[in-house]
Amino acid sequence: MSRAVQLAVLGLLGFGLPAWAFTLIEDTRVMQLIVACALVSLAGFFGTVYLVPKVAYKTQARGICGKDLNKKGTPEGEKPMPEAAGLAPGCIFLLCVICFELLHYYDIGSLADYVRSGFKGSPKTESISDAWVVDYNAALATIGFMLFLGFTDDVLDIRWRVKLVLPLFASLPLLVAYSGGTGVAVPKPLVGLGLGLPPYLELGVLYKVFMVMLTIFCTNSINILAGVNGLEAGQTFIVACAVLLHNFLAVAGWAGATPAVRDGHLFSSYLMMPLAATTFGLLVFNWYPSRVFVGDTFTYFAGMTIAVAGILGHFSETLLLFLLPQVFNFVYSLPQLFKIVPCPRHRLPVFDPVTGLLRPKDAPDWNLVNLTLQLFGRCGENALCVRVLMFQVASCALAFGVRYVLQGHYK
Repeated sequence: MSRAVQLAVLGLLGFGLPAWAFTLIEDTRVMQLIVACALVSLAGFFGTVYLVPKVAYKTQARGICGKDLNKKGTPEGEKPMPEAAGLAPGCIFLLCVICFELLHYYDIGSLADYVRSGFKGSPKTESISDAWVVDYNAALATIGFMLFLGFTDDVLDIRWRVKLVLPLFASLPLLVAYSGGTGVAVPKPLVGLGLGLPPYLELGVLYKVFMVMLTIFCTNSINILAGVNGLEAGQTFIVACAVLLHNFLAVAGWAGATPAVRDGHLFSSYLMMPLAATTFGLLVFNWYPSRVFVGDTFTYFAGMTIAVAGILGHFSETLLLFLLPQVFNFVYSLPQLFKIVPCPRHRLPVFDPVTGLLRPKDAPDWNLVNLTLQLFGRCGENALCVRVLMFQVASCALAFGVRYVLQGHYK
């Protein structure tokens, strides 16, 4: 398939399933807000497509660029590629969330009538709880902080041991503002074992430690499953769409009758829609053959956004199921990350300029990208990215199966 067809298929599948789930929602007010967020996100897509070349031009002019090592030995491998292009979708994403936060104060139907009438009269306002405002501001502060730290890393090339703790500082606004529960529902099979476990276990400060660990994992997990054109943005897009589908199904089904649970899923969807849209705008330039590198700016921002959605949406267990490839890659990479096995700066496969195929090194690096080549044989860079992303799609499908089969039986 051509580049355009591959992107079209990815976009149709990614946006199509949440669009179907949206049709199952019956609450008119909720539907209006989702449509408003979708329109803001659509504007975010076009804004990203416009801004990425501008950012790429500026970063390359300042020497923030590199060479594509997976094309080494070819003319394409000798061209400097602008890095830190993730700054464009990151900034547009923050702008989208801020704009939608402003729209959230209005009755969307009244606002639409106000626009159609040529801005005559004034639209009705809607009162929203302080919890919404706190969540919005905490999310914006945390994600914005991580975006800044990611760009700082692209410019200053921060060491790995420091990178691991950067999300700790970025998560501080989220921890300070978090006002939700700090306990977990104990699985029914464990309650039934007669161990004296309560149906609800209060964790207190341990739950906030878990929140920090989740932000650190999500942020770094996307960063280390990388090195192939389109892989970082591709996995982010798939996970964002899977989370969005989960949110809409929850709002249309079991969560719709419980305002607190429903609002958590809605808030998550209001983050995932602009994340998916801006990431897809980045993929227009980052899909093979890539014209830009997304940089740590994007991987940090994207990972933190997904973590914030899971934490404030209160579905961190389901989120980890969506992130099974990232969990596997992290665990599989531990020997190299902790220097038990020699760890090079770039854990990339070897490119053969004669055949145009990638192969693992004689002593393969311990990550999912190289393991895929070991298991399925040599292939081109585009095919390698598609294989890994298919694993991501399969993991998300498995997560939905596990989540909805066990619903009511597990907890």
